[in-house]
Amino acid sequence: MSRIAITGATGFLGYRTALALSAQGHEVTGLGRNISMGRLLEQSGIPFVRCELSDATKLRSVFKGHEVVIHCAALTRHGAPVDEYRVTNIIGSRNVMQAMARTTVRRWIHLSTARLYGGGGDRTGVRESDNFGPKTNDPFIESKRQIEIDIDNFVLVPSIILRPQIIFGPGDPHLYPFLARFARWNRLPRFDLGETLFDPVYVDNVVDLISAAVAAPEDRTGKAYNVSNASPVESYAFLSALVETTGRVVKPWDARGNRALKLAGILESLYQTFFPGSEAPLTKNMVRLLTESVSLNVSASKEYLGYHPRVSLREAINTMAKTGPRRR
Repeated sequence: MSRIAITGATGFLGYRTALALSAQGHEVTGLGRNISMGRLLEQSGIPFVRCELSDATKLRSVFKGHEVVIHCAALTRHGAPVDEYRVTNIIGSRNVMQAMARTTVRRWIHLSTARLYGGGGDRTGVRESDNFGPKTNDPFIESKRQIEIDIDNFVLVPSIILRPQIIFGPGDPHLYPFLARFARWNRLPRFDLGETLFDPVYVDNVVDLISAAVAAPEDRTGKAYNVSNASPVESYAFLSALVETTGRVVKPWDARGNRALKLAGILESLYQTFFPGSEAPLTKNMVRLLTESVSLNVSASKEYLGYHPRVSLREAINTMAKTGPRRR
């Protein structure tokens, strides 16, 4: 068993990862900012340290005595100022890298994003060795691009990068709230007839792959691995099924992707001006995600990390229908 420190342990993925690894017998320490979620970790027997990514000194003091660092912390909220992404994601990640130096840490596991492959048109069966898409004006994606460059340049311990496209499950802070905004009016956007391929992954499957990355032999490190449910689906069919887990039935709001992208740009500008820090009801990022088919090849995850999606999309939808999409 390993001693593991998890940044972002009070977030959607980090919290579930901390619980799972602790249940497996690992000694887990959770780092984060959300005190109420930190208390829940402590109630589960997991030590919690309230810590900002800007505090490299405190990070180093926590990392001492740990063998693995899992970096789940990131700013993902749409509508945040561009500089906030730079400070939190890029500089914060560099602080974590610096804090690991001259400690007992022997492995770094970083949660990146497969959205780095997007922006260049439809792509199917994308492998980890394939080129990223062109640079975008999305500060989240560009911060993740820079972090992967920094890992190659600055991280001296064996590293594993995991690239999910979009993670969903109970407590999801992004996809479900987006759907809920439209479901109030019993409508759901159906861009380009909803035929875009969507390659989501259920949160517990990501946790399984993180666990496999912790235990992987050293010759499996130094690589990036895609992660999805390995079941690409048409976007509207999947999203409407998610909405139905709340007991609502929605009708499609049909829109062309290019028009929706222009509308999203206008809404984002209005929100940045009049509601700074708030997320527009429709964002360019979400429109691109739902109008550009990008599916992932996960054969490397299966071959080298023993990954097999334990929870199918159908089982995940059924679970969310029973437990409610907001619960963790």
